[in-house]
Amino acid sequence: MNGSAIITFIKKHPVGVGCMLLAIVLFIGRSVRAGSMDNLDAELHEKTRQGERFKNNLRYASKLDEHLATVNRAVGIIDERAINPASLATNLQFFYRLESELGLTLIDLRQGSPERGKQNGSYIGVPYTVAVEGTYRQLMQLLQRLENGSHYVRFLSSNLAPSRSQAEQGSDPTDPVLVLSLNLELLGRTQ
Repeated sequence: MNGSAIITFIKKHPVGVGCMLLAIVLFIGRSVRAGSMDNLDAELHEKTRQGERFKNNLRYASKLDEHLATVNRAVGIIDERAINPASLATNLQFFYRLESELGLTLIDLRQGSPERGKQNGSYIGVPYTVAVEGTYRQLMQLLQRLENGSHYVRFLSSNLAPSRSQAEQGSDPTDPVLVLSLNLELLGRTQ
């Protein structure tokens, strides 16, 4: 086919050629637009998600000062209950006070050194080994005082056994003297 034959064909069938050209243009437009539709859809979802986040931020920002004050109060309470690992005498006094108030006998009391690898944030667990002798009732009171006391305590292990002195002395069998050995941690502040 030469150029004059093409022009003659277009002059004979102007509607058909026009429809064919329109179909080609529409097909090309749809193909180009379909590729960008996925991108536009993903962008729309991202913008919607950002808009929801901004809306939530604005809604919760009105109470931000209240939330900050609440968090600061909670941190203050935790700081008051946390010990200073370097204050050995003050820390041991906590256990001596419990001994005198409950009428127990401290057999062993040692503060270990905190593991530096387990430190996360502003707080660290300060390990203690405690062995006390007393009646069952006294030992249960000790555990309750440790759980609900002025410091945060985490019990790692415990062992309850009859006292050797009781077996030797033959004391009251209805209220036996027992030995409680504890490994525990008190919450401490990092320096």
